[in-house]
Amino acid sequence: MDMQQALRHRIRSSHAVAAIAGTKVDWGNRTGLPAVSLIIVSGDLAQHMKGTQALQFARVQADCWAATYAEAKALADAVIAACLPRALVEGVLFRTASATLPRDLGEQTSTVYIHRKQTDLTIRYSLP
Repeated sequence: MDMQQALRHRIRSSHAVAAIAGTKVDWGNRTGLPAVSLIIVSGDLAQHMKGTQALQFARVQADCWAATYAEAKALADAVIAACLPRALVEGVLFRTASATLPRDLGEQTSTVYIHRKQTDLTIRYSLP
C-alpha cells in the first residue's frame, strides 16, 4: 500500500472522523457533506547515495467541509487528532506529524453557504 491509501485509511478509521463524515474521506474531491478532501501540496522524494531514503515527508492539505461552522471545526479537529501520533497503518509507518491551525474558508452556492476548515499536515512516513 502507498502512503496516500494508508493515510486515507488512517483518517477514515478514526472514530471521531467517522462519527462526523462516515467514510467520506477522499483524495482530490468532495463527496457530499460533511466530508474531507485531501491534496498533496508538496513533498520531496528524499534520496541518499544508495537510493531512496526510508523516511519521507509530504505536505497534505486537508479540507473539512460541512453545513455548519461547528461541524467543520469538529471535523478538522478530528482529522488533526487522527494524523498527529505515530502509527503503523497498512504497512506504512507514520511518524509524528505536525499541523497548521485550520483556516476558515468556505463557498457560497446558489442556495447555501458551505463551511470549510483547511489545514496543512506535514506527514512523515516510511514505506516498507
